[in-house]
This record gives sequence, structure tokens and C-alpha cells, in this order.
Amino acid sequence: MDILKIFKTDHEGIRRSHVKNLISVAMADGHLDGDEWELLVIIAKRLDMSEEEIVRIKNNRDAINFVPPKSYDEKVQQIKDLVAVMTIDHQINQKELELCKKISLKLDLLPQIVDTIIEHG
Repeated sequence: MDILKIFKTDHEGIRRSHVKNLISVAMADGHLDGDEWELLVIIAKRLDMSEEEIVRIKNNRDAINFVPPKSYDEKVQQIKDLVAVMTIDHQINQKELELCKKISLKLDLLPQIVDTIIEHG
């Protein structure tokens, strides 16, 4: 098996997992608004993903497995992205906040990191 294919697959799993988490946070309050979608597209482009890929993930969230990044910095960046999506509408919905903290735990980060990122922007 081609070693580069293994790493590419893993990288794509991490990216898809992250986008799934972003969509889940955006929709935790029951809807996905325009500002949230625009930010999702910006983050996905940073991850070399297309808007079409985001739509596929959104429509098939159950098919995407949770794949955490290996490095601490990448984990923190994922939480920063989640907080950005959560706060794009200048409101913090309790369900969104709880989900961000649950995801931080799954990333082996203390949930207080979410509060710290919110406080320090």
C-alpha cells in the first residue's frame, strides 16, 4: 500500500471530522444561518475543501467518523474554529457552548479552553 495514500486518507478524515463538528455546532441551535455557512466555507477552503464537500458532509453527518488531529496546536485550532462558528452571530447558544466543550473533551483538551478562547477572542 502506498504510504502517501495512507497519510492523505488520514488527513482527509481529520478534515471531514472537523467540518462535521463545525456543522454540528452551527446547527446545535436548530438552524444554520447565512453567516455560519459563510464561515464554514471559509474554514473549509483553508482546509482545501470545496463547498460541495461541505454540503455532502452536512447531508451525511452520520457517515463521518470522529478523527482527532495528532498535534496539540491543531486541536486548539479546531476549538478556535468551533468558537468562531458559535459566536459569528454575536450570541452564545447554550447548546452550541455545551457541544463545543464536549468536542474539546473528545480532543483531550479541558473544556475551559472554550471559555478562554471566548474571553480572549
